[in-house]
Amino acid sequence: MSERDAEVLADFDTRRAAAIEMAAGASDAAALEALTQALSGRILPFEAGYDPSGDWRCRFLKLGGDPALTVYGWFSCRIFDDAAGWALHKTTGSQRSLGRLYRLTEERLLYLGALHYAHDAPIRFGDNPSRNQMAVLFRLDDGRLRLEFPEPVAESAFDILELAPLTGAALSAEE
Repeated sequence: MSERDAEVLADFDTRRAAAIEMAAGASDAAALEALTQALSGRILPFEAGYDPSGDWRCRFLKLGGDPALTVYGWFSCRIFDDAAGWALHKTTGSQRSLGRLYRLTEERLLYLGALHYAHDAPIRFGDNPSRNQMAVLFRLDDGRLRLEFPEPVAESAFDILELAPLTGAALSAEE
């Protein structure tokens, strides 16, 4: 991580609050309801024995851009342990992501990854700084995970990738 990354991470809670305030001004009632749902849930610790490995439904919510709030449809994500630790891969959609998870605190994991496009091979954090992604992962009491990006690559002031357990529900045609 660079000095700038460390500064952004140190300012995480302030950036998050400002972006939520900007998004609250959105006129799209369905998007606001999706944001409320994504932000719901009590945060749980990543305790010993917890294993998020597997397939997940995931969707991006972009806060603080133009428009103030954008909610995308559901895509596919996978969390896996490659013997070096957990990694997260958004596997469908035109914009994809692959990165590694590191412990910050009992309740926060750090994600360092990189954006790649569907037609490109995945890259790693640091390979192309303009595509670096840094986020904080939270575990929620309803089985979901929430990955929050305090300085996304483009289009918004703050991104949330909501991960919901895969329950056999069909993904959107956008995948």
